[in-house]
Amino acid sequence: MDIRGLGDRWFAGQSVPGVAFGHNESVEITAGEYRGHTGSIVFLMDVEPEPLYLVELGTANGDVRIRQSALRALQ
Repeated sequence: MDIRGLGDRWFAGQSVPGVAFGHNESVEITAGEYRGHTGSIVFLMDVEPEPLYLVELGTANGDVRIRQSALRALQ
């Protein structure tokens, strides 16, 4: 799937099939090196084979790329 255009629509708040998180949504990382860290979604980087997000961590670790399956929404 061509991500061009999808990223703009996602950034504007439009729904993208298969994409669970929106811009600035607060998340917790549930797997991998940054497990347990929290942050916010900055950008949708890819949608296939699984959505990939740029997540801004709430720590000094900066931004990291995390697959959708390794994230959960914070209430």
